[in-house]
Amino acid sequence: MGARKIAYVVFVLPVVISIILGGYVLSNVLAQPDRHLNMWQFNFTSAPGQIGSPDIRIMNLNSSYSVGAQLNFIVRVNNTSFDCGDLYMTIYNVGMSPKQVVAQNAYFSQCFAAGNFTLPVHEAFSPLINATGDYQIVADMKDKSYQNSINVTAGFSIR
Repeated sequence: MGARKIAYVVFVLPVVISIILGGYVLSNVLAQPDRHLNMWQFNFTSAPGQIGSPDIRIMNLNSSYSVGAQLNFIVRVNNTSFDCGDLYMTIYNVGMSPKQVVAQNAYFSQCFAAGNFTLPVHEAFSPLINATGDYQIVADMKDKSYQNSINVTAGFSIR
């Protein structure tokens, strides 16, 4: 009988305490702003993946660029309900916590359906980044009435 109590104290009690304390610490860390749990950190493709709506895609996107290179991003929208809407493009430095805005631009009344244009119409989002690091680009398209929006996010690096 005494050996059974000692076995519980020596083997089971530390496991239970470890799980409780680990859960407490993890919940406090994840409660901080701009924190998330990313346990699947594998990249299977060399081209950067784009996360978001399938109706919007960032074109001319590479996984890495050299320092001081002129970036030229354009966007393709496949949903005509966003015709003549507003496009917002932002680049964040994800190496800083919280992530910092590096470049941002808005393009208003982007009518693309009639001519099957890429966005911004007759332009390109061309920021110049002179610092190495990991960056994230976000393209957000709002319809004319600002009732609906679609967005896409992709990562790239400056080396």
